[in-house]
Amino acid sequence: MDPKAEQAKELLRAKRAGNWFDAGVQFRCIHPECSDCCSGRRGPGYVWVSMDEMLALANNRGITFDSFTRKYVRQVDGAYSLVEKANYDCIFLRDGKCEVYAARPIQCRTYPFWPEVMTSPKRWEREEENCPGVNVDETVVTGEEVERQLAQETENREKSGR
Repeated sequence: MDPKAEQAKELLRAKRAGNWFDAGVQFRCIHPECSDCCSGRRGPGYVWVSMDEMLALANNRGITFDSFTRKYVRQVDGAYSLVEKANYDCIFLRDGKCEVYAARPIQCRTYPFWPEVMTSPKRWEREEENCPGVNVDETVVTGEEVERQLAQETENREKSGR
């Protein structure tokens, strides 16, 4: 099994016994003022997509699956990722906004509640460097919602071959 998927499953096992985020975490996405998670500010990266997500994105764009995958998808080590612009921005980021927001991939929907971010309070605090919505104000995302997001991301990682 992929190390990240194993890490995610371990995090969910630990959660069943109680976890650091049970009481919730402070987070509020400050989009549209911010699109840091979609930008190439941190360099190259991957937006992993499953077959279902590619179909939904193709439908969102009003093009065939074949056309969509030829134009917007690359294969990386047996999995699929959206291509990036030359500056490493997401291919669907235009003027700070997501052109496919309604059909955006689960990876985008669940950030910053990814297994590698939620491993500890210290790691969560470090994510402030990447995401200005972490601890931005008193808005609390419940522990149950964090767990739901983690489970969704973990399932999607398995579906997308990561």
